[in-house]
Amino acid sequence: MRRKLVGAAVFLLLASVANAQRKGAVDWIFLVDTSKSMRGVGGTRDIFDDVKASIDTFVREANDGDSVAIYTFDREAEMHSSTVIGGNARDDLQTIVGGLNANGDRTHLGLAIKQGLERAGSLKPDAKRTHAVVLFTDGKEDVRGIRDPVRIASNVDRVGDSFVFFVSMGDEHEAQLDEFARAAKNTTVLRAPSVSAIREVAEKIRATLPEPRPPVTTTTAPLPPPPPKSYRWLLLLPILAAIAFFAWSRHRQNNQLEGELEILQPRVDSAFVGLPRLGTSEVTLSSILPIDALGGSDARLFVRRRDGNKSVWISARSGALRVNEVETPESELFDADTIQLGDAKLRFNRAGHERPQEDL
Repeated sequence: MRRKLVGAAVFLLLASVANAQRKGAVDWIFLVDTSKSMRGVGGTRDIFDDVKASIDTFVREANDGDSVAIYTFDREAEMHSSTVIGGNARDDLQTIVGGLNANGDRTHLGLAIKQGLERAGSLKPDAKRTHAVVLFTDGKEDVRGIRDPVRIASNVDRVGDSFVFFVSMGDEHEAQLDEFARAAKNTTVLRAPSVSAIREVAEKIRATLPEPRPPVTTTTAPLPPPPPKSYRWLLLLPILAAIAFFAWSRHRQNNQLEGELEILQPRVDSAFVGLPRLGTSEVTLSSILPIDALGGSDARLFVRRRDGNKSVWISARSGALRVNEVETPESELFDADTIQLGDAKLRFNRAGHERPQEDL
């Protein structure tokens, strides 16, 4: 009965949050504990299916235009998806959530919080959007045997303008999460959730989501008398210039790089590089990665278009380039491809652009 209550409570939180989104688009970052205790190993309660069902329901309720990133964590943290809601994205996310497993042997809460807040910080600032990091865990931090673990408190300064929610669902509770919430703004801890506690958190989310900016209204002065007919054609020049500029801007935007690079090696403070933020159709890795990591090697990312479809390619400029462990001078990139160049190891993420089966 208690397990059903926990599942219903989490469902109510996520459903209430989804209904609150009418106030503005939200970038959701879910951090899911995948230690074995989440599925009852060691005598704890099995809550993992309830957590997955809750996130699955949230995905179905989310608004088009929201984004959803899903991370799992135990000893390490791993991103499984990053996509914008719309089209077939819900089906893809539900497949990913349904395939999650809880087999880890540690609970590295500090690393999970760090990854989630770094993800939020890498997103483009927008007054009409809110970044929300939601962590699900069933117990205490466990970093035994992990070299140089990330401490929970070390992430306080990373919160910025993001909203953080710690959902502590187990019989044990990590007190460091309470200390974090006292030190960081916009942070809420929900412990041993009940229906009433869930409602309070959902109400806080609704209250803190920003209102969309209202349209700008201006008072116009009376129009001057029209110019002589012989000069009226000159009025078309600004309009034609605006049309030309708009067409040029759309062409430039349509040819910009898409996706993101996740830096696996070397370890850096900001592990994600959002390619659309660069505003270009071509960039060298040496201009966006630590130069020492490349060991004198370099490669170029660029856009190609064929039959109206945009693809992202990588080409070696110096040194050996390996894509998915295969050395190549040039290759098209697909979601989750790994890139090795010099001492650097990267992962290319572009949800919805998976490598065709015949290329695997």
